[in-house]
Amino acid sequence: MRVTSRAATRPARARWGARCVGLGLTTALAVTLGAGPASAQPGPQLQAEVAPTELAGNPDCVDIQPPLTGFTEQDTDNAPVDGETLNFTFNGSNGSILLSVTDNSEGEPDLLDFDISGPFAAAAVIVKGGPNANVYDYRTTMAGQIEADETLHSPLNTSSAPPNDFYAISHVAFCIVPDGDNT
Repeated sequence: MRVTSRAATRPARARWGARCVGLGLTTALAVTLGAGPASAQPGPQLQAEVAPTELAGNPDCVDIQPPLTGFTEQDTDNAPVDGETLNFTFNGSNGSILLSVTDNSEGEPDLLDFDISGPFAAAAVIVKGGPNANVYDYRTTMAGQIEADETLHSPLNTSSAPPNDFYAISHVAFCIVPDGDNT
């Protein structure tokens, strides 16, 4: 007399159905645990030409993906100041970036406008504040670069009281290219 297990006596179709359900549940659990909570909180676009995307840590122009080519980085080194001018030389030509800064209620830099002079444009701007930074990648625009923009900000501080504020801007990196190179 042959003894069979209960699973062996089920029709093959029922066994495959149970396996598929188990595989589906296992996959859903793995995706849920692997994805973790969403941490990107770049905040709203405001009047900026492009929407910000958050980049972890303290990135520079070389950290932007896909990689930038043929650029120079100009950094404020410290929190930007209203009326500050960054002067630079690139490819034998002189240029400058004029900054306009709006402070928050605590007197910290909150919003940034910029205007580039000379034969240059920004392919991207990185606005750093808090534990991360917002990247404004102008390569997505029709010209692939921009000479001026307004209301750039650092990531949203979700631990502040609603409505959530932006982290104070600690410094800004401009990824500068010769004007017209991306057109």
